Amino acid sequence: MTNPRLYILGLKKEKRLAWLFVLPTLTLVVSVYAYPILTTLVYSVTKIDIATYTIREFVGLRNFQYIVLNEFFSPTLIRTIYFGMMVVVMTILLAIGVSLLININFKGNKILKIIILLPWAVPPVVSGVMWSQMFQYEFGFINKIIKMFGGQGDTIWLGSPKLALHVLIITEIWRWLPFATLFIFAALQTIPRSIIEAAAIDGAGYFKTVRGVILPIIAPGIIPVAIFLFVSAMKAFDTIFVLTAGGPRSGTTTLNYLVYLQGFQQFKFGRAAATAYILTFVILVVIFTMYLMNRLMSQRRSINA
Repeated sequence: MTNPRLYILGLKKEKRLAWLFVLPTLTLVVSVYAYPILTTLVYSVTKIDIATYTIREFVGLRNFQYIVLNEFFSPTLIRTIYFGMMVVVMTILLAIGVSLLININFKGNKILKIIILLPWAVPPVVSGVMWSQMFQYEFGFINKIIKMFGGQGDTIWLGSPKLALHVLIITEIWRWLPFATLFIFAALQTIPRSIIEAAAIDGAGYFKTVRGVILPIIAPGIIPVAIFLFVSAMKAFDTIFVLTAGGPRSGTTTLNYLVYLQGFQQFKFGRAAATAYILTFVILVVIFTMYLMNRLMSQRRSINA
């Protein structure tokens, strides 16, 4: 019979050994994440001397106050949230449609799956250059197509703030569509075939089955994808930098790109750090809202069941 005291001592020894193995990775994670977070927090409440790159004075919440009260903050905030939500909604809607399509067995299904995944392999900078050429005013592919179908084909896509913003949205949708499709397609594979067959026996058509059976089942899996897409859209930088550089007339400047402008062009590190924390707060609020929506949907399903 095993001695309880020796057993407990053995467990403690194993725990200490486990912590010893985890410690190098934990130290690396803390160094990579915790240090920048704390440094940014310090910068957000101080004024930095550019010459010596040291703290000149403590300013409290003055950096946050300057940003929030600035006339450009409200349009930038609204633009950022609009950009993020459009990327999320349109990407998920397209991903659902594509997932349902590739879930059907037909000739060329495997080739279509490979084509759909290709944008995921393209680096963001290359993607930005490619789309900038496609939307180019004189020789761009988009204007050429419009001319082929009888249109004027002379739209300056990247010369208008609204059009340029939607070009960025299209680019981000194209970039993240493979990711969303992969996860939603995986969720479709978890649906028991018997449920689909039962809906068909009850006389439900394909679209009615999709709306009434498939979508409610995969809905919980869509929320994490939506959160990931929103966070990715909030962090979008490469595409904006290559396509529009925040223009024209700041029409494509999001909060994340504003951090770059403040920190690396204006050298206002305190304001850049404060903007970064405001962006983080916005992301957390939206994620919490999505979490509440997921819980509400789960409660309604439980009541209906």
